Amino acid sequence: MAAAIGFSTSISVQFIPTKGTSNLSISNIPLRQSNTVQPLKPTRRKPYNLFVVPPSSPTSDTSSLSPAARTIMEFYSSINQKNLTKLEALVANDCCFRDYFFPKPFQGKKEVMHFLEQLTTCMGDHRNMRFNVELVCEGNDYTVAFNWHLDWKKIEVPFTRGSSCFSLSVNEDKLLIKKAQVFIESPIKLGVVALAIFKSVTSIFDAFPAATEWFLKSPHTMFRVLIKAYSIGIHPVISPFLAWYIKLLNLTACILTTTLNILHYIAKIFHK
Repeated sequence: MAAAIGFSTSISVQFIPTKGTSNLSISNIPLRQSNTVQPLKPTRRKPYNLFVVPPSSPTSDTSSLSPAARTIMEFYSSINQKNLTKLEALVANDCCFRDYFFPKPFQGKKEVMHFLEQLTTCMGDHRNMRFNVELVCEGNDYTVAFNWHLDWKKIEVPFTRGSSCFSLSVNEDKLLIKKAQVFIESPIKLGVVALAIFKSVTSIFDAFPAATEWFLKSPHTMFRVLIKAYSIGIHPVISPFLAWYIKLLNLTACILTTTLNILHYIAKIFHK
């Protein structure tokens, strides 16, 4: 037996625009008795632009890039040249620079510049170690992303690939870096082990949802508790052992040095 089902109402679907996209209007999709659906009118938005930058970057021609991308190219060029004055001119006063190798972001121009100064110092001779930009991805609203790696005398250094996402702001007709997020390649390649760990963590989360929710909302609190527990319960026990072990290593090093000096002296006598 066949039954006929009719729809006397319509369903309204709301599209909520996300950040970085153009505004989308609210559209109604009526479902009539004929079960026909009126097609949605396509909306247009500004596409993302992709540019593959040649290996000679960031000193290559950047005329085809947007002002935001050229600003970030100048940022990496200034790091390569160890030009802190130029770097400071590119950083906004309220800049937030988050490098995920560090537990906390660098807030404000002072902290960011201190970090960049340390970075340029660690890179050594500016003629050897340099950032090499591979891919530039430009977005809307002065956002841009870069893929890069480090070169030493034009030879790629292993495990130095990374991606950086930047948001810029306009200050007196000049683009400044307001926010940066840096993701660096991990030297440890866990492979399928990472999936196994991920599965175990997910199982623990599902088994203890209340504790998981508390932890995810305040992870720093947990780390502070662990550090405090270490300083109270573990550090007093381990500290004397470590001090004794360091003294033993120093004594061993002194004995080996003395032995080598004696052997060297004996070898010189027999050589004569």
